[in-house]
Amino acid sequence: MADTSRDTTIEEMAARSLAETDGELIVLAHSMGGRVAMEMGRQAPDRIRAMVLANANAEGLGEHELAHREARIAEANKDMIAYARGWVPKVISAASKQKPDLVAAILKMVEDCPPEVQERQNRALITRPDPTMYLREMCFPVLLLSGSEDHLSTRASNEEIARHLKDAEFWVIEDAAHLLPFEQPQELIATILRWFGRKEIKLI
Repeated sequence: MADTSRDTTIEEMAARSLAETDGELIVLAHSMGGRVAMEMGRQAPDRIRAMVLANANAEGLGEHELAHREARIAEANKDMIAYARGWVPKVISAASKQKPDLVAAILKMVEDCPPEVQERQNRALITRPDPTMYLREMCFPVLLLSGSEDHLSTRASNEEIARHLKDAEFWVIEDAAHLLPFEQPQELIATILRWFGRKEIKLI
């Protein structure tokens, strides 16, 4: 499990993840973790056997993104519980919103995140590197996944990542949005395992 809570840049997060592991890796990443994973692929391409990116994107800083992230940082620093209750409904699917236990678990996960970690990660994303500059150099297979209702990691943004890669597949999982690993964990695992089988990727 990579620790992305202590560093201030995507590059540092990737370097820590590589330094705290040995040998070849199959990297599974979600959301911001996808940025870290792609940077790991740049820093140590010979160590990566395969990569799975769920709800990722490679887009640059949007026109209003800086102001949006600063507002998120301020809101979370003021009241993490209120922040969680405002953010979570925006990133899960309509079906997920009808599952009280799931919503409660996601809310608790966000509420338990220290505000200083949330701020560090948002600032790391503000200064994120542009992975499209080096994706073509990655020769390992990559599986891209997103939820059918994800407005942050869209079909278009995933197809743009795939266009830069030598060996990539993109799949959409229904009844999920940006928190795919929480919303549809069994379908996500099954899809990854099927892809491992087609690519003859051995886990041991």
